[in-house]
Amino acid sequence: MTDLCHMTALEHKRLLDKGALSSLELVDAQIARIIRSNPEINAFVTLEADQARDEARKKDEERAKGNAEGVLHGLTVGVKDCFATRGIRTTWGSQAFASHVPDHDHLVVERERRAGAIILGKLNTPEFTMARNTCDNPVFGATRNPWDTRLCPGASSGGSAAALSAGMVSLADGSDIGGSLRNPAAWCNVVGHRPTSWMVPDVPNPLYWHNMNSPGPMARSVADAALFLSALAGPDPRSPVVVAAPFPAGPVDLAIDLSGLRIGWSCDHGSLDIDPSIRNTFMTGLEVFSGLGARLARCDIDVGGVSDMSRRLCEQRLARDVGAVGGPGVDPVLLQRAETAEAMTGRDILEAETCRHRVWADLVRAFQDHDVLLWPDDPCDAIGFDDDMAGDLVDWTLLYVSPLVGLPTTTVPCGFSDSGTPRGLQVIAPPGRDLLALQVAFAYEEATGFTRLHPPL
Repeated sequence: MTDLCHMTALEHKRLLDKGALSSLELVDAQIARIIRSNPEINAFVTLEADQARDEARKKDEERAKGNAEGVLHGLTVGVKDCFATRGIRTTWGSQAFASHVPDHDHLVVERERRAGAIILGKLNTPEFTMARNTCDNPVFGATRNPWDTRLCPGASSGGSAAALSAGMVSLADGSDIGGSLRNPAAWCNVVGHRPTSWMVPDVPNPLYWHNMNSPGPMARSVADAALFLSALAGPDPRSPVVVAAPFPAGPVDLAIDLSGLRIGWSCDHGSLDIDPSIRNTFMTGLEVFSGLGARLARCDIDVGGVSDMSRRLCEQRLARDVGAVGGPGVDPVLLQRAETAEAMTGRDILEAETCRHRVWADLVRAFQDHDVLLWPDDPCDAIGFDDDMAGDLVDWTLLYVSPLVGLPTTTVPCGFSDSGTPRGLQVIAPPGRDLLALQVAFAYEEATGFTRLHPPL
């Protein structure tokens, strides 16, 4: 029997709704798990135990009076330490904010609270989410992978993925500017969904029109991720672009018949260096989809230059974040990267935008012939938790495409390496078709059961 901490959020919700579990019992169990497991994993960097218990008692009283209205009522959420939390320390992983306590919430946190969630604390992330490709920072140190503590849980939502995998929280949010919802999900055997750009507005932020960064849900199952997305998605008057929520708030029926669904797949787009074992795992996953009745055909796109051009556009956001802080307490490497971004010429940016438009044109053609696309999540197994050199050498192209052009993408666990390292595959859908991406991922999850496996803590 699955222990309480490793149950899905929907299972927690059903028990709460039936009266078979109280929010306080859930919070107490997860705090006990954090106290026991977090010293080795370092996913939670700020734990609000007393505040969470007080909030749980309040949720239980509301439920007893029939006032459990929010779709996340009484469930716990871990918040990535890049999202401002009113009254709770938020550091962005930077010494410049080591003791910072905001007086406002990021929109993601606003919506979590409004949906009835209990904020359990803050989860680790690299400095300004972009300092390194491991989940490490000078304030709290490195987060480790619950499946193998010698390994990285992914970046930059590695704290979120590790906390979920270890059963420390019901749900965890994340953000994705270059794969940071999806890479940690793959390496920790959980689910990450990068929404269509602007579907979950990133406000407040210093660069509203910069659409590459997207907040999004992380969870232990696809259905949980859909539930969480339903609470987070929808327009906000502070956001300059209006993207409707993909479905009403609440649990989502994701069951779908894949018979005849047109799936375009690529493992390497004819040019990327993919570990042979990753390739084999991915091809085995394709057999699952074929067995479910989908029609599969290879579909490569031109990914030349995507990595370098994506970094140019990403670092415009970094330059604004770091530039607003100044020098004291900020990683000198980040300051240098910000200065490099500020020194980019119009031609530099135009080249990046030209690459973006070329990739978009390829994808428009691809979606004329295919309903969704399937790619591996990463080209290699998880790297060492402190191996910054390896992180800098990984080719993240497979992850960069979706934020480059704003596509909804669900990463779902797809198996393990010979060493036991989790792996994931990406289900990529056209803009606004978040439901379809989640439905296809759900069908795969139901057929394989990988998300029901947990690390041997």
